[in-house]
Amino acid sequence: AGIHPDKCLPVCIDVGTDNPTLLKDPFYMGLYQKRDRSQVYDDLIDEFMEAITDRYGQNTLIQFEDFGNHNAFRFLRKYREKYCTFNDDIQGTASVALAGLLAAQRATGKPLAEQKVLFLGAGEAALGIANLIVMAMMEGGVSAEEAYRRIWMFDKFGLLVQGREQKVDSNQEPFTHQAPEQIPKTFEEAVNILRPSAIIGVAGAGRLFSQDVIKAMASINERPIIFALSNPTVKAECTAEEA
Repeated sequence: AGIHPDKCLPVCIDVGTDNPTLLKDPFYMGLYQKRDRSQVYDDLIDEFMEAITDRYGQNTLIQFEDFGNHNAFRFLRKYREKYCTFNDDIQGTASVALAGLLAAQRATGKPLAEQKVLFLGAGEAALGIANLIVMAMMEGGVSAEEAYRRIWMFDKFGLLVQGREQKVDSNQEPFTHQAPEQIPKTFEEAVNILRPSAIIGVAGAGRLFSQDVIKAMASINERPIIFALSNPTVKAECTAEEA
């Protein structure tokens, strides 16, 4: 990014953990308390943002990394107009993924506006990518409604559909659609039922782009788009060789 490491200051904000194993571990280096989810947490983040800019200036770039889904989006909305801030999981991953999809247009011969994208995972990375895809489709002349309709998400509970038993948060709602006639129970079934032109893995759950999933994508598309973005490599949905 052109930023020298000596200009960076890594900061870890610790407000406790809900992991009982860590709370019992005498070598755990964090706070021995349950995670604070009260207003005290928000006040701490406010104080941190003010302290950083007081010390280093208003133009200091403050990058958020690995914040939970709920906090990541609300902090981005809260601070983006007041501070020079950036969420890597939402915005960084999204920009790289969209660049890949735009480049894939050359290989597939199909414009972005005609792609149907199925995500494995529905957290902040998936939502960040999906929202940027929607923006890019709209720039290409597609309505917002049609752009959202071209994006589906499959999480640990299954396909994001209206009326499902598991709760869908407000950030996921635009990508929660009317259920298809046959509701898929597995990601492979979702591929065969929805027939996407692109699948994007951001679940961090390992090799879920199985050989059967890859074969299904190849049977549906002459040039399928397969992005296995989870990291590290052991958590990637597949390797390039497997695809």
